[in-house]
Amino acid sequence: MRTANRTFLLRCSNPRSKNNFCVNTSALRTSETPPEDTFDSRTETPLAFRIVRGGAVVAFSTYFLFIFGFGANLILTRLLAPADFGVFALGVFFFALLNLRPKLGIDQAFAQRAVTDAQASGTFAALSITTGIASLLLTLLVVPILLFFHYAESVIIVTVTLAMVGVLDSIMGIAWVQLDKALRFTRVSIVTLIAFPISYVPAFYLALNQGGYWALLAQNAFYALLLLIGLWFTARRELPEIWKMRWTFSQALAKQFLRFGIFVGLATIFATIVYQFDNFLVGTFVNLETLGYYDRAYRIAQWSSILVGSVLARTAFYAYSRLQNDVVRLTKTATMSLWIVTILALPLALAIFVSADDLVLFLFGEKWLPSALLLKFLVIYSVLRPLLDDAQSLFVAVGHPRRTTLVTIIQAVALVFVATPLTLRFNAIGTAIGVGVAFAVGLGVTYYFVRRTLPALNLREAFLVPTIAALITIFAATYFASVLNSPALPLVIQLIIETTATILLYLGITFLFRPALTRERTQYVWRLLRQRELTG
Repeated sequence: MRTANRTFLLRCSNPRSKNNFCVNTSALRTSETPPEDTFDSRTETPLAFRIVRGGAVVAFSTYFLFIFGFGANLILTRLLAPADFGVFALGVFFFALLNLRPKLGIDQAFAQRAVTDAQASGTFAALSITTGIASLLLTLLVVPILLFFHYAESVIIVTVTLAMVGVLDSIMGIAWVQLDKALRFTRVSIVTLIAFPISYVPAFYLALNQGGYWALLAQNAFYALLLLIGLWFTARRELPEIWKMRWTFSQALAKQFLRFGIFVGLATIFATIVYQFDNFLVGTFVNLETLGYYDRAYRIAQWSSILVGSVLARTAFYAYSRLQNDVVRLTKTATMSLWIVTILALPLALAIFVSADDLVLFLFGEKWLPSALLLKFLVIYSVLRPLLDDAQSLFVAVGHPRRTTLVTIIQAVALVFVATPLTLRFNAIGTAIGVGVAFAVGLGVTYYFVRRTLPALNLREAFLVPTIAALITIFAATYFASVLNSPALPLVIQLIIETTATILLYLGITFLFRPALTRERTQYVWRLLRQRELTG
């Protein structure tokens, strides 16, 4: 189960979907992004200080949820069978395909409207609930088709149940978006931090009592219910003026919301393919047990994206927004972001690749060892995803969201036409290779647009040394790991040595190539983190 999160103002429509992704496609400014003329980047010297310190706060909350979620899923992985995760993953794909709410972009359409009056709130609420119910009805209509193609009854049960949970989401989302639009992010975070751990209680109970995939469904459903109660309670207390209004529905405004949202929805459709189609391929053309192994491998491959990419993209967005009229400082900021990805996400991905066998054995147990080989092929995702997320933040921040949509479409097309034949020929390994190819194609197109946005950005300097250092590290660390491999050495010790040696080797090689630059940038970031004020 790959979880999703929120980015910037807009809430992802399904916070428990397979992947950690949101499509930032709003071409208009939201209430969280002040107008361009509000800021003068030349006089706002503490900007870097606030971005870095703000990133530290975002990182803390992100890592708390990541660590708890990882620990909870680690327990579930050891209690459940691979096929249970495969059933759930394929059900998530079908629901993501049939879920109308994110494809209509009504959250974004309401959020970008400057005025939150009774008519806007009532129209948004009506559309939200209607699309939730319509998604459930559409799912029920598709059930005979799934039966015709001989999909397992368990997959159909998961799909329908997730559609029912989606109705709760459509009601809960009304309060969530109202709070986000009023910039009550802290209140939303508190509710989320409380609800998320509690939602695993029924999952653990069912997993301990042979509940199988129902344990995963229970966590999703209970989480939706807790968010529904918590966010509506919070919204009624925080925004009393909104709830005192007599909400009304406007057909004209509904059409306006849908016209705006359809462009957001278009990107969401292709994003669903990019981040979910691999589940469909493995679950349909291989088997559900293999999909379970694949899903666990993909989950580990997400570590760099969650630990580095999600935090960097969210905080860098504000820097890019404020500096969009200052090309020189914008280019420097983008250069620093690229450096952070290559200095943090890349060595983590290399460590995962080198220690894949021992890592899977230590985390999940011997029955999950087939995930290790898949992880080695999927690890390219760990490197490319943070780079794509950062560039997409740049495009949206400077007013070119259509570039993000275009990249997503190209990735989706590449994935379908490359991964499908590879899956038919090489099974799940072919799917993993296809995912890597699709992301590599997306990266090439993305940085073509980045160069058009920032002509002075030196991509050769940004990528050449990290690429050389990564290749040397892979060969050297892999050889070292094979020499180190010994039955007499405890697994945890061997894993620590492998990962630490890989990371240190990469950082050491990078430092040897660029000692002055590495030292200067490291000291700069450290100074921003430590100082209470940045002057000059």
